[in-house]
Amino acid sequence: MTNLISLILAALMPLCSTMAPMEPVEPLPQGITYIETEPLYGDEEITALAKLIWGEARGIASDTEKAAIVWTVLNRYDAGYGDSIMDVLTAPNQFYYRSSFPATDELKTLAADVLSRWEREKNGETDVGRVLPSGYMWYRGDGVHNHFRNAYKGGTAWGWSLKSPYEEDR
Repeated sequence: MTNLISLILAALMPLCSTMAPMEPVEPLPQGITYIETEPLYGDEEITALAKLIWGEARGIASDTEKAAIVWTVLNRYDAGYGDSIMDVLTAPNQFYYRSSFPATDELKTLAADVLSRWEREKNGETDVGRVLPSGYMWYRGDGVHNHFRNAYKGGTAWGWSLKSPYEEDR
């Protein structure tokens, strides 16, 4: 065994001598701590939000209105309605979501796009293509459209004044 290790080390030594030396890592400025965080979303959230869109907006033609469903969940998450997107999405009696609903490629693409825009916004980017302001966390559908509000009862209905990155259908 010792001979085998010696042979491997002897074979690797010439390779090591040709490698560039590593640069020292700069320390973080005083008062700043690096904290490794979990990603805000992944495949589970993308698929679940696609299923939510199917449950809440499958009869709605507008991708802008479908995207607003996802923004509603994200608005609630940002407001502290749950510790994760899945907590908000699966809260009892809040959304018409079932894990058995289909998640089509089209709906997953839309959900992933909204999540990407939200993450960019959280990282300080502006004008990411948000279609629903952060204060709008409730909606009611009539079978043709979902109507978004900034209060559970009453409040102001959203007038679709933000430019949609999806279409000019509003």
